[in-house]
Amino acid sequence: MKLNETDLVNRHNRPSVTSRVALRTFFLNDGEYVDPYDISAVTIFSKLSNTTPDSIVDAETGIIKADQPATSIKMNFGISGGPPNTQDETTHTGVFPAVTSEQLNKSSWFPEYVPGTNASGIYRVGVGDYVAVLDGTLNLSGAYNLSENNFEVANTACSVQDYIDVWTIKFHPDSNWQLLINEFHLYDDTFFTVTEPVLVTPSNRLVNKHVTFGSNVNMKVTTELNFDGKELTNDIKNILKNFSVSEAEFTLQKVNEDSVNLPARITVTGTDVFSEMIVTSDNTMMARLNTENIKLENTAVGVPGTYVLTAKYQFLDQTFKTKGFYFVIN
Repeated sequence: MKLNETDLVNRHNRPSVTSRVALRTFFLNDGEYVDPYDISAVTIFSKLSNTTPDSIVDAETGIIKADQPATSIKMNFGISGGPPNTQDETTHTGVFPAVTSEQLNKSSWFPEYVPGTNASGIYRVGVGDYVAVLDGTLNLSGAYNLSENNFEVANTACSVQDYIDVWTIKFHPDSNWQLLINEFHLYDDTFFTVTEPVLVTPSNRLVNKHVTFGSNVNMKVTTELNFDGKELTNDIKNILKNFSVSEAEFTLQKVNEDSVNLPARITVTGTDVFSEMIVTSDNTMMARLNTENIKLENTAVGVPGTYVLTAKYQFLDQTFKTKGFYFVIN
């Protein structure tokens, strides 16, 4: 994925210890993406050292233990903006809390991501979509509050092993703090050499075949990567298959059926037809199609009928464009 034009490696795409790793998390409630009321921190621990929750979770409070040994914390991320010495905007006293649901439109609380040793923040990508960037290319550090004592945590999530990222959040103003725990792994076998160019043959398939007009749905194009070459062992092929495609984009055209006065295809020109592109861990390219935003070159609005979706993406040094996939909006 990209964050402010910076390439990041998704947690599922075999990130190395020297990668910029996107620890991305989606929050859902009652079947829809939602913004938490508050995100306090994302804290990284070694999974090998914390195989059971009681090693880090306080049984009474349900959050990270106040006496958690500082040496067990591999890295900590706070909210990306809102300096801790900012006063309350209403009372002008104390510390103004980093309440995400009240600060969503303030650039000072969610500034654009810029790589740096102090860029140890939690960034909002979209509704319910947040990411912390574990940057193994820098001497990264982050602040941590332990028993009301603030100290800097140097990033020590830099060895090949399993880790957990612990998100401390509130879903509602009156709810208690709670922990949500995810996992990721850092690798060292993503760097290797070959003596011939990698021969790759991709195959793609559009999952969606029928879409109802007025819908706002994810269009999904799967990708299967096949590799050839005498020197490529099965181990190397398996590593390559876990690499992510990049620079993915969709284009959409309307097919004119039974018309002699119009071109065979009309390009869709509406704004916000597709949402941000997401590439999943199995290289499925996905973007949300808002059919109500479809505009055609010679009409004011989109119309039901047959459409063609084409995907374009990069892998290694090659750019691939799929054939046109037909589907029906009715």
